[in-house]
Amino acid sequence: MKQYLFSLFVGVLFLSGGCGSDNDDFNRQSETATYDLTFTSNWSSTNFPTNYPNNRHFSGLIGLTHNSNVNLFKVGELASAGIVTVAETGSKDDITPEINSVINTGKGYSTIDGSGLSAANLDAGENSVTVRFTVTQDFPLISLVTMLAPSPDWFAGIDSLSLKDGDNWLTTLSKDVKTYDAGSDDGTTFTANNAPLTPHVNISLLTSERTDTDFENGLHYSNGLPIGTIAIKRIE
Repeated sequence: MKQYLFSLFVGVLFLSGGCGSDNDDFNRQSETATYDLTFTSNWSSTNFPTNYPNNRHFSGLIGLTHNSNVNLFKVGELASAGIVTVAETGSKDDITPEINSVINTGKGYSTIDGSGLSAANLDAGENSVTVRFTVTQDFPLISLVTMLAPSPDWFAGIDSLSLKDGDNWLTTLSKDVKTYDAGSDDGTTFTANNAPLTPHVNISLLTSERTDTDFENGLHYSNGLPIGTIAIKRIE
């Protein structure tokens, strides 16, 4: 009998130890939390047919984790040189030192740097890309941008999205990704010729004439469809 009880006890311990923690078992008030963010494109000729560019693509994702004392971009304010460069060319060369400066001055924690979605990716039905990042109690917000290409100066992004619900880290979060006009070019269609604005105007949600694009306030004018979505899931 003693041998049987001992074997049963060991078996219970083994089974208990073999069970991995699911998302509900995370410490929701831990100092740090690590997430996977998946950006999924809705950009197709069916969803956004007006002046649809056949070589449409998204530049590499770029952003940061930060606190409430800074914005990567903000509607109603001028875009930084880095945001303009991303919106016009997709390059991260100017925005990366801006992000590093935010981190070095104590307003940001880490860079979020991911791949984009090429025309070949999208044509093959590969319409999502995932990037991993870590937030902390002092830096619980994320901001992220990607260029819509081709376009005059348009980008998709999220501004100062919190990963907390009160004092608790969120386990999952989904969000529409709206489309913005960086205010540096006056072009009105995806493939318009360069038309630099001097001086630049403030960032706005992309709104256009119906003969130019399908956008109104950053979403499809009739059904509210975003150019993409993000799904965020805690992994650690």
